[in-house]
Amino acid sequence: MATPTLLAIRGPITGARLQMDGGEKLIGRSPECDITLPDQAVSRRHAVIRKKNLGWIIEDMGSSGGTYINTEKLKAAHALAPNDEVRIGRSIFLFDSDFDLQNADFTDNAIYFSTSNEETLELLPVATLDSSRSTRDSPAQHGMELLTEIGDLFDSSRTGFGDALRQSTERLSRILRSDVAILTLFDHGAGQLRASAVVADGDVLADRAVLLRVFNDKKSLLISDRPEMLSHPAKGAPRHAASRSLLAAPIMVEENAIGVIYFERQELDAYTLKDLRLVQSIGRLLGVFIEARQRSEALTLKINFSAPDSAIIGRSQPFRQVIEMVRRVAVTPSTVLLVGETGSGKEVLASEVHRLSPVGREGGPFIAVNCAAIAETLFESELFGHEKGSFTGAHRLHRGYIEQANGGTLFLDEVGELSLALQPKLLRFLQEHTFMRVGGTRMLRSEVRVVAATNRDLVKEVRAGRFREDLYHRLSVLPIEVPPLRERREDIRLLAENFIQKFGKALGKEVIGLSDDALIALEKYTWPGNVRELANCIERAVLLSDGQVLMPRDFHLGQGARPLTQQKVDVDATIQLMGPLQSLAELEADHILKVLKLSDWNQVKAADILGIHRNTLRKKIEDYGLSHKAAR
Repeated sequence: MATPTLLAIRGPITGARLQMDGGEKLIGRSPECDITLPDQAVSRRHAVIRKKNLGWIIEDMGSSGGTYINTEKLKAAHALAPNDEVRIGRSIFLFDSDFDLQNADFTDNAIYFSTSNEETLELLPVATLDSSRSTRDSPAQHGMELLTEIGDLFDSSRTGFGDALRQSTERLSRILRSDVAILTLFDHGAGQLRASAVVADGDVLADRAVLLRVFNDKKSLLISDRPEMLSHPAKGAPRHAASRSLLAAPIMVEENAIGVIYFERQELDAYTLKDLRLVQSIGRLLGVFIEARQRSEALTLKINFSAPDSAIIGRSQPFRQVIEMVRRVAVTPSTVLLVGETGSGKEVLASEVHRLSPVGREGGPFIAVNCAAIAETLFESELFGHEKGSFTGAHRLHRGYIEQANGGTLFLDEVGELSLALQPKLLRFLQEHTFMRVGGTRMLRSEVRVVAATNRDLVKEVRAGRFREDLYHRLSVLPIEVPPLRERREDIRLLAENFIQKFGKALGKEVIGLSDDALIALEKYTWPGNVRELANCIERAVLLSDGQVLMPRDFHLGQGARPLTQQKVDVDATIQLMGPLQSLAELEADHILKVLKLSDWNQVKAADILGIHRNTLRKKIEDYGLSHKAAR
C-alpha cells in the first residue's frame, strides 16, 4: 500500500507534499515538530497525525485556534479519509490526495516581475460589484453550478457575446470573493492582450507581468505577495493594498492560449490550490465556449462563395492597375515580362494574358516552362526539341516546348535563371521566330506569343554581367510589375475565401468561412511567400480544421510554422473610459456610432477603422438599432 501524503494547498508551505512515513507526524509552530508552520495562529504543538490499525487519525493537542476537518472543528480523534481537508491556522492540507500540480505555478514569496521603468496596466471598470462580501463556502464547492451557468450564458442566443464575457467574469468574481476580476482576450489585429471584461470597485492597477507570464507560459498562477515591491504604478493609477493574493489562469483552446482570467484579493493567502485548479478548469471551459460562440457568429454571417469568372482574384488598387495593364497588352502579339516576388501570381497573370489574347480565344495552347527546374544540359533539347539519334538516348524525334506552343503562348517562368550560353539561342528565336532542333539540319518556324517572368532585378543582372542586355530589352517590350500580397491586403479575404472553397471541395471538408479574428490575423501577416504561401496556409487549415469556420489557431504563420497564439505577446497599456459607467454593449454601440459618423456612414471605411469585418459591422448596426437618425 502506498504511503499517504499531506499536501499543503494554502499557507506558508503551499505546494509541499509531505510523506506520512513512520507512525506519527507532529504539527505545530515549534521547530521540534515534524511539520513546522511559521504562523502565529498555530500553537507550538498544535495537532498530531498518527497511524492506527490500517488507517490514520488526527487529534488536536489542545491548541488555542483549533483544528478543522472539512470546515468542522475537531472535538475528538478523527479517522482521515482520502481528500479530507485539514485546516490549521492559515494552512490548509489535503490528506492522501491525487491533486495534480503539473500545470500550475505557485509561491508565497514576493515576486519581482517589474523593473523601475516598466509600464503597468491601468484599467478602468466597466462593471461594479456590491462592496459587501458575503461569507460563502469554499469556491471549489460551487464548481459544477458555475460551469453550468457559464455554459448557459454562452449558449443563449439572447445574451450578446460581450455580455456573456462580463457576466461570466462577474460570477467568477463573486464566487472567489475577489476585489478585482479581469478577463483578457488576445487581439490578433493588435498582437496583444486586451481587457474584454473588468469587475472591480473603482480603478484598477493590474500586474502586466502576471498576465504576460500566464499567457505566454500557458500555466495558471497563484501568488501571495507584497505588491509595494512588485512594480511602479503609472501616473494617476491607484495604489496597491499592503498585501494581496493573485490568481490567474490561461483561457485555452486545445494547446493554444487565447486569453487570461485574473483575480485579486487584498488579503494574504486568500486562495488555495483548489481555487487554482477550479480557475484552471474554468479557463479551459471558457476557451471552448468562446471559440464556439465565435464560430457560431461567423456562421450566422452566411458568407456565400461564388466562383470567380477567372483565376484572377483581387480588387485592390495596385492589383486593378495590373489587371488593366494585362487587358491592354493581351490583344497585342508583343512579348510580355512579368516582374514580381516568388509566389505573387505571375503564372496566373500569364495565363490571363493568354486567355484574353486572340490565340487564347481561338483555343491555342498555353505551354508553361520553369527555366530554373530544367538542367542546363537538357534545356536546349527541351526548349527546341531534338531529332532521333542526335545524341545517346535520343531514340525518337522530340518536339520541344516552342514547337508544342505553336499557335499559342509560351510562358517562360524564372527566365532570369537561364545560363549565358542559352540566352543567345532564345534571343535568336524571339527575333526571328525560327529555330532548329538539336541534331537537325533545317530551320523550323513557330508562331508563338512569349510571356516571361522573373523574381530577379534583370537590370542589376545585366550590370553584373549575368544577363544579356539585348535579351533583356527584347523580353521587356511590355513589362508589368506584379505587387506582393502585403501591398494588396484588401485582396486577402477574397483569396482566402476562394481557397477555402477550392480546398474544401477537393478535401471533402465542409468549411464555409473565416472568423473575424482569423481574417484579421491573415490581413496583419506579412506573407513573405505571397499568394502561394496563403494558398498553402489555407489548405493546411482546411485539412486540419474540425469545424465549419476557420479560427486563428487553425493557421500557422511565420517561421517554423509557429502558431500565432503561441507568440510572446504584450498587454495593451491603457483602456480609457469616457463619461459615466456603461455596460460593454452600450460602450460598443456608442463607439461604433461615433466611427460611423466620422466616416460619413461608409461601412467599409468604418469597419477598417474598427478592425472588424464589414459583415460583422453590419450585424452590429442591426443588433444595436443604429441609424443616421441616431447619430444626429
